[in-house]
Amino acid sequence: MRPTPRSNHFILEAFDRDLWCPVLQALVHVPDLDVLRAILRDATDNDPELRDEYRLNDERLAALIAKFNVAFDPAQLDTKDVEISIYRWRRLFGAPYLTHTRYELPLLLDGRKKLACISHGYPPATFDGEGRFEHWVATGFLHREEVVEAFDSPANRSLGHRTVYYTPKGEEWRIPARKLIFEASGQSGGWNEHFERLEGMLFGYEKWQNDWWIDTGLQGGGFGGIHFCCAVTTGGLAWTEAAGFRALPPVDRPALAVRTYDAEADSDADLHAFMLEEPDSAALVRFNVMGRAAMHLMDDIRHAGPWRIPAARIPELNRILRGPVVIVARREGVS
Repeated sequence: MRPTPRSNHFILEAFDRDLWCPVLQALVHVPDLDVLRAILRDATDNDPELRDEYRLNDERLAALIAKFNVAFDPAQLDTKDVEISIYRWRRLFGAPYLTHTRYELPLLLDGRKKLACISHGYPPATFDGEGRFEHWVATGFLHREEVVEAFDSPANRSLGHRTVYYTPKGEEWRIPARKLIFEASGQSGGWNEHFERLEGMLFGYEKWQNDWWIDTGLQGGGFGGIHFCCAVTTGGLAWTEAAGFRALPPVDRPALAVRTYDAEADSDADLHAFMLEEPDSAALVRFNVMGRAAMHLMDDIRHAGPWRIPAARIPELNRILRGPVVIVARREGVS
């Protein structure tokens, strides 16, 4: 919850919609967020901390380059369909190698990525950019397989879970291997660093890259799923402690408010404001859930929430927790 050296760093990016990957980026330091807000104007009205990604037209791009003295010239690019945007720096960018995320298509075509696995809740019926992948399937460069799993009952606006696999031709065996790993994890106490390494090998990462990823993930709890948080009362905190910090307490209100938790990106003010939305809250606790499992209880998990989980479904949430419940903030005066 403390500020970091990267807390006001942004990435200015040109995204090639034909290659379906970023092709030009620049790091922008923004000491005063109000200056960037003035350039983006009313687009930021509902995003005071500028957590969203913002598309830039020519006028706003020119204003941003001039104001922050950024070396960024998309005119040099040999592309006809480029999209310019700015968004906050993310921890993933600290990796000492090119991670495959957002570069799946060119890496598949180059043979450096052996397997891509793209998942989303449906509707929508397709993921963003799927048409570009399908073009290379039609031309014979890529193999494709789709798996659709319907929920027993609709979860908010989602009817089910959809996964599309892509491999270079000749690497199709990696798809059933990945499915087998995922199935084995569910029968062996859940996902861990060993399954993560096997999956990384199937994706095509080198040994040293897997080593770095796993070491970093173990230090930061990266294999425990997505971080969420919620407020608990004094009684709820005592209940969780008695449960060995392995479960969230029952609540006496209709629903439990939950949002994502990011120790680097979330400001103290935002997290405390969320905690204090419940007048009898005593603390804010963090818990982890695998993203796929969370989709049964929450709407689109690509945004920060909050979501309202019915009180009657808290036991269901507890069954899919990964790791311990952790106290991340206390209300003033609560020990």
